[in-house]
Amino acid sequence: MNKPLAIIAGEPNSISSEIIFKSWKLRKQYTHKPLFIIGSIKLLNLQKKKLKYRIKFKKINNDFKINDLKGSELAVYDIKYIQKKPFEKISSKSNKYVFKCFEEALKFVKNKKIIGFVNCPISKESLFKNKHQGITEFLSRKAGRIGSESMLIYCKKLSVSPVTTHIPLSEVNKKIDQYKIIQKVKVINN
Repeated sequence: MNKPLAIIAGEPNSISSEIIFKSWKLRKQYTHKPLFIIGSIKLLNLQKKKLKYRIKFKKINNDFKINDLKGSELAVYDIKYIQKKPFEKISSKSNKYVFKCFEEALKFVKNKKIIGFVNCPISKESLFKNKHQGITEFLSRKAGRIGSESMLIYCKKLSVSPVTTHIPLSEVNKKIDQYKIIQKVKVINN
């Protein structure tokens, strides 16, 4: 079965919407899985107007079919969020919205509705307030997979996966060892 990829809209006051819009405009140049956005349609409409993009959105629900994701409209699983301006200063105001987007993505994964998800930028400083080191660790906790998380920065010519994540550079030498390197390689290989 051909399952789609979800894209979490991320921090609403970042470059997330611009990344989404630019990628959508270039979609025909690449082979890719069907995809949809998890985010606020209302906010995306405000932002596309501000950024001068001509993109149509199609609202989908959690019973979507692959055919719902095809065509000239960008499918969006709507997460309610109220913001009057297209962009505001990044603050903790959007935290509940961002967490709700991740919660829905994790439900889709658990119910095997999607092959996975990609998240757009988030502000870990305002989102976590030192509760978690970053989104990678947050997701591993939510999925019950602490210790098997891996951040992968992917490109066809070169991909990078840091052995440590979201710690000061001065602490890396204390947190890295042969076992952790081997463990990361195994996770990435799988």
